[in-house]
Amino acid sequence: MAASFLLAILILVSAAGSTKGDSFIITVYSSGHYFISVGGNVWLNSAPTFFRANNKVYSTDDGSLKLLETTGTSGSDFIGKWQATNFLYQADTYRFLASIYFYTPDPSIFSGNNPPEQFVIFKQTYLNATNGTMANTNDDVIAGFPGFVVENTPVPRGFLSYGGGQFGYQEKTFGDFLPPLNISDGITSGPFCIFDRNKTANTFILSPASSFMSANLMYQKNGPLANIYWGTMGGVNNVPANFETSTILVFSNQGINKGFVSWGEILQKMYRRDDSFVKSDFTNNYLGYYTDNGAYYYYYTEPQKNYEDTIIDIVTAINDTGIPFRYLQFDSWWYYKGAGNGVKTWEATPQVFPNGMQWLYNKTGLPLTAHNRYWASDTTYAKQNGGQYSFIVDKTKALPLEQIFWDDLLGNARKWGLMTYEQDWLQGEFGGVAALTEDVHLAETWLNQMGRGAAKNGLTIQYCMSLCRHALHAISIPVVTQIRASQDYHPGQDQWRIGVTSMLAYAIGIAPFKDNFWTTTIQPHGKHSNRTEPYPELNALVATLSTGPVGPSDMIGKFNKTIIMRSVNSDGLILKPSRPATAIDNMIRRLAWDDFEGPDGEVWSTYSDFGGDNKYGIVLAADLQGSYNMTPCMAGFQGFPKSMVFSTKDPNKVQLLTDPQPLLLSGCTMVDFCLYYVSPVTTYGGQQVLIQGELDKWVPMSPQRVVDINFDSSDIIVRIAGGANEIVNFSFNTDGVSKSLQCDLGDSGFATISYKAWGCTYG
Repeated sequence: MAASFLLAILILVSAAGSTKGDSFIITVYSSGHYFISVGGNVWLNSAPTFFRANNKVYSTDDGSLKLLETTGTSGSDFIGKWQATNFLYQADTYRFLASIYFYTPDPSIFSGNNPPEQFVIFKQTYLNATNGTMANTNDDVIAGFPGFVVENTPVPRGFLSYGGGQFGYQEKTFGDFLPPLNISDGITSGPFCIFDRNKTANTFILSPASSFMSANLMYQKNGPLANIYWGTMGGVNNVPANFETSTILVFSNQGINKGFVSWGEILQKMYRRDDSFVKSDFTNNYLGYYTDNGAYYYYYTEPQKNYEDTIIDIVTAINDTGIPFRYLQFDSWWYYKGAGNGVKTWEATPQVFPNGMQWLYNKTGLPLTAHNRYWASDTTYAKQNGGQYSFIVDKTKALPLEQIFWDDLLGNARKWGLMTYEQDWLQGEFGGVAALTEDVHLAETWLNQMGRGAAKNGLTIQYCMSLCRHALHAISIPVVTQIRASQDYHPGQDQWRIGVTSMLAYAIGIAPFKDNFWTTTIQPHGKHSNRTEPYPELNALVATLSTGPVGPSDMIGKFNKTIIMRSVNSDGLILKPSRPATAIDNMIRRLAWDDFEGPDGEVWSTYSDFGGDNKYGIVLAADLQGSYNMTPCMAGFQGFPKSMVFSTKDPNKVQLLTDPQPLLLSGCTMVDFCLYYVSPVTTYGGQQVLIQGELDKWVPMSPQRVVDINFDSSDIIVRIAGGANEIVNFSFNTDGVSKSLQCDLGDSGFATISYKAWGCTYG
């Protein structure tokens, strides 16, 4: 073995502005030990590395996993420069490489003013084909590296753990990073975040960085001792030679939200994710009518009518109201079911649509988002059941194995109006076909084939009931544009609380979806007689601020047009902010520590960015217990120009928003939520002027409405866009007085507003 030496890598990260924040240091010993410290205090101490082979566990703790050699290497790739320490281990006749890569990425390949600085990648490489690797359960890992001891340290640390279904929404947890950890580990695990109580929230984010579908986080508890590990899921019993899995560690001294943005931007660059599909996705950008769980017409039709007649009546009612719904969503009620209530044939039954999907599409003229669930073991597509495609059949579920299956299935669906393919029950499929948890590549192949089939046919994909692993793998599938970030909607329940999962979705470049919602509180008859939706405005607002689909789901005659039109322009284009509204850092820290001085309730922020100093903030507070003073820094508005804040309830009442002059949030319930807008201050003719925008919309300064802003000494010019002949009421506040002017966009759908002339010219 090489002579003992100490390799220390010092990573300094400067905070935004002129002051320097805390830094983190990773210290690596030739013995295989490593630790990570922040501001001179150890945060994470390595746990013993272990490796499974021949149905045994080999560990550095007892010496059975032998370290043969420690080497240092360096190089560069398209991300940037790296230095690495490599530990070559041997277990019986098998060799296993554990590596720590310290990256200094090239800032020119990243967008924004604060590109990611240094980060660490931990790699496991199986140098031989390795057998007998299976652990006790699927939730274990077959080899543990990296691993960290969960222990008390001089610096209190909290955690956020994503886990469970609906993209980590169902089992996300918060608390002290001390044993015992209440986290979702194993198959249902997700990204893991550790932070402190520092003013700027020093933050580490750890997650898989490759082989996402086969990677686990494992929490190991042995009496008073506890470790946390990353590695390949425990159901795998044979690993091919040169198989590699990796874990990324990203540090931020600018808070939790900014840390997740840096983490996600690195992963997106690593997998060359293209955001053009998200930006151009029709169902992400336009208003849709939904029929999924919680919707009025979910497995429910008009009295004495089938679904075909009900859908035609819905479209007729939509046209009568003038609400610009641009597509329909069909849930699982329309196709053939088989074993285990899975999909037997993904075609409409004659009881549902007697004339077929093509006829209905021609009749309504509206494209579709169409739901699908897991494949049944008796699916008619499988060769085992007389079909023409190769499938694995396992108990009640089945898995397609050929690319041609997805090409044919989605190509046919394109003919009857499909625009977005909704793959639901991803968690159920993954857990229901044993081969998916026994093979390191099969689950990736399944999702890749689905993605290629959608891309070939010009479709996008929505993931629903996904585990975090599905979404992380989707970073490499650009046509996955949207993901459910909540539980299923049911009137009166609180699945609108998506601020924490929206942060994760935004980081990886996928639009979070809140699910459908009612816009009228009481919608009687049948199974809905005892259901009410007391928070229709809050649901509509959250859907709009999500930047994902907006899908009302009311009964005929119960559309609240006023609420719905606050989300969209006259063409149904969603007027959204530049990024999803996400939970502020101090809300997350309050969820981890009851005694932390953060808001006791939901406080989110977002903004519309028009370049330079043209940034317009939005703050939402709901179900807030007591009051909370929020500064621009707490809202994530660092670097914004001098700004003033006002409530949607009173645009005349404006105040400066600075650290010495925070915004007081109080009396913010779910019915009477608090919604504030932040606008930069400009001076014109000796007066203080704020552009307040379109105050009858949830997002008054949306990039979908405002296409250009110009300030000079002679005028303030705002260029706006919308539907042909749309009327837009646009407001300015001058020295504390808010006043609006009315613009007719004309046939072109464009107009130019002049503050000096106090008027609009269209065209």
